[in-house]
Amino acid sequence: MKLIGMIHLKTLPGYPQHKNMDFVINAALDDAKKLEMGGVDALLIENTDDDPHQKEVSRETIAAFTAVSLHIKEKTKVPIGICVLWNDYKASLAIAKVVGAAFVRIPVFTEAVLTASGFIEGNPYDVISYREKIKALDIKILADIHVKHASHLSTRSIQESAIEALHFGADEIIITGKFTGDKPTLHDLQQVRTACPSSTIIVGSGTTSENIKEIKLYVHRFIVGTYFKNEKNEIDIAKVRHLKSLL
Repeated sequence: MKLIGMIHLKTLPGYPQHKNMDFVINAALDDAKKLEMGGVDALLIENTDDDPHQKEVSRETIAAFTAVSLHIKEKTKVPIGICVLWNDYKASLAIAKVVGAAFVRIPVFTEAVLTASGFIEGNPYDVISYREKIKALDIKILADIHVKHASHLSTRSIQESAIEALHFGADEIIITGKFTGDKPTLHDLQQVRTACPSSTIIVGSGTTSENIKEIKLYVHRFIVGTYFKNEKNEIDIAKVRHLKSLL
């Protein structure tokens, strides 16, 4: 599993921007099918358009997210992952358990950050305990390190944070730039690779056909979303296939 394609869900129930569930499901299935045709190895589903994000999502959001994910799971053959923003790891794990997802992405697994949605504190013990409680040990935890769109309250280096996240139970770690579409610095990738030589490292933003050659020297997987879209905000299958050919 090298290339993970993002499915950015349209706004879910609970927000005034929500249209209807048919619109959400059809848009998600269209993205999923195009990404699979392009050759991605897995899909990561995220409630991107639920703006502003909540620290803990509503019941209707969980129900809608689950419904959409089931449709995607039934209509595709690649593994899927779940990420409920901002950092509702219990919702992510619960949905993943119900729909048969292979992994979850947790933006704040350790440490603490300040975001537009407020102060978010990582709780790795609770994450691991909840995963065991719902008998979901087969679901991998992909944890962001120094996550994007946040001010980090810890002054520790990125390699120290990476080591700690792995020590506390993350299965794989994600490194990003500061914002969506920004690639991480090569220095950060080098530092984390040196500090965690046998661990699986994922680039979570900013991968393009122009920079993948240098990035892939340090990482195992790539999460790609915005780069695959055209000016109409639709998945461009040719771009997916081209990036896949460079791996």
